[in-house]
Amino acid sequence: MPSRKKARGRQNRAKKEAIRTVVEQRSLWEPMVLRSNHGVVAAVQCEHMMTGPPRIPQEGPAVSFMNHIAGEGYFNKTARFRNAALMDFCSDSLSLCFPGVRKEGSERALAIALLLRFVRNTLVHESVIEGECWFHLYRGNEAAICCMIHLLELLGKYSDMAVVERRAIRMNNRLTDGNRRDVVKFVTKRLPCTCLKKLHSAARKKAGKVGKCKGCREQFPRSQLHVCTGCMVSEYCSKECKSANWSHHKQCCGDPEVMSPDLPAHYVFFKRNL
Repeated sequence: MPSRKKARGRQNRAKKEAIRTVVEQRSLWEPMVLRSNHGVVAAVQCEHMMTGPPRIPQEGPAVSFMNHIAGEGYFNKTARFRNAALMDFCSDSLSLCFPGVRKEGSERALAIALLLRFVRNTLVHESVIEGECWFHLYRGNEAAICCMIHLLELLGKYSDMAVVERRAIRMNNRLTDGNRRDVVKFVTKRLPCTCLKKLHSAARKKAGKVGKCKGCREQFPRSQLHVCTGCMVSEYCSKECKSANWSHHKQCCGDPEVMSPDLPAHYVFFKRNL
């Protein structure tokens, strides 16, 4: 039987490893959250109308949540996420791993503020470094972070998870199937920053509105895509593509009223069995 001394040694090593992991994960997002326009910590309102970064506690549900998604690569510039896997991870993280972030308004608001600040600083910083090339580079983790922000916002607005998931999928499709123009617009609408407004204006000139057909999976100008009137989520380039994809799409099609802009918070979504 192992001695108590050896058991305590293993426990201490495990504790030190856990602490080291948390410190490393936190280092992946905290410096960028605290970054100001000049690369230093900003404690007061800046010339870009943005207030200083939120106070980041040493621990808590929101901080643990940020560390968790850091470990999954959300703050890795070269990260790539598949749409389905991304939505599953976002939903599972908030429903199973961090219910406190989902249910507590203050923790949810802090998580949103931290994520918005991170992606804002990333967009502004990287666009300066990459110059004209930035508009056409792969979006990396930016779209994934915005999808998580939107899901957090929906959780604070609707009580029915089915409604949350359906509406989250629509925004997920727009962000991951579009381009940097969509990502910058998403953040600009949520943060009062002159830098972001200028970046969004430039993105509108450099990158057109694009989307992806759910049938052929090709990218098209958004004006050429037609939204499915049965769900108001999926978009197709033609009737032929919609018909060819129907065997798959019929499993999630239906109840277009769920996408109504004035949908009440207490709306209950009944999924049809097609």
